[in-house]
Amino acid sequence: MTKTHYSETIHATAKMYAEELKAGKLSRREFLARATALGVTTSAAYGLGGLQRPAVAAGHIKQGGTLRYLMEIRALKDPRTFDWTQIATALRGTLNT
Repeated sequence: MTKTHYSETIHATAKMYAEELKAGKLSRREFLARATALGVTTSAAYGLGGLQRPAVAAGHIKQGGTLRYLMEIRALKDPRTFDWTQIATALRGTLNT
């Protein structure tokens, strides 16, 4: 089996976006959005664009808890035909597998 360097598997357009980022023609946010849309992982995009790693929380964040919010509930139907944000939000946790 031949070992492939990661740069051979990254979309050529993502490399072009990285050059535009370095030249100041593209914002960091827009670069990450475009590169990840092309299938480049966020960590690979950071490396490709020469960006610093994002800051990591210091560990003082409390894990767990309950998030409550008021939302209108609509009748459920085939996920391919969701036409209301409320339907997608209600099933987001179960359909993202």
